[in-house]
Amino acid sequence: MIPLIILAIFTLVLIGFLVFQVRSRYSAPSRTPGSSQLLPVDLEAFDNLTDPEEEQFLRSNLSPPQFRSVQRSRIRAARAYVAILSKNVGVLVSVGQSARYHPDPQIAASGQDLMQRAISLKMWCLLSLLRMNAAFLFPALLSPSNRITNQYLMVTYMATNLPDKIAA
Repeated sequence: MIPLIILAIFTLVLIGFLVFQVRSRYSAPSRTPGSSQLLPVDLEAFDNLTDPEEEQFLRSNLSPPQFRSVQRSRIRAARAYVAILSKNVGVLVSVGQSARYHPDPQIAASGQDLMQRAISLKMWCLLSLLRMNAAFLFPALLSPSNRITNQYLMVTYMATNLPDKIAA
């Protein structure tokens, strides 16, 4: 009976995640001009929301019901950050794709590397959103992951260096 309940919960979480992804992908964009630009993200705030030490501090200083409530709010905010990161990574994939066809082989190789890393980061974002959705349901058992930040910084650094290589 318990495995059936766990399977049902997992199925509901997966369906909710897929509905969220489809709805966010096909909803009208909030900004049409300059939609290929990166949206600003406060990575320090995101790291604070996903910091295991901060979570442990809250867990030890709050009652269990208070902790679950605060943790759900933190997870909700972290999901918003990851959704923005995911959109930004989609822009970076496009940058990598266009640089991949540059006549200079060094720039084309950099574009290929950027595109591959950005696609990998996009998968990490999707997996992180899935994990956060599960953590939202079980805030006392699961916590969000903060491993995305360093990868995002590396990919954005690679993308910002592409114009320098194109100009050279």
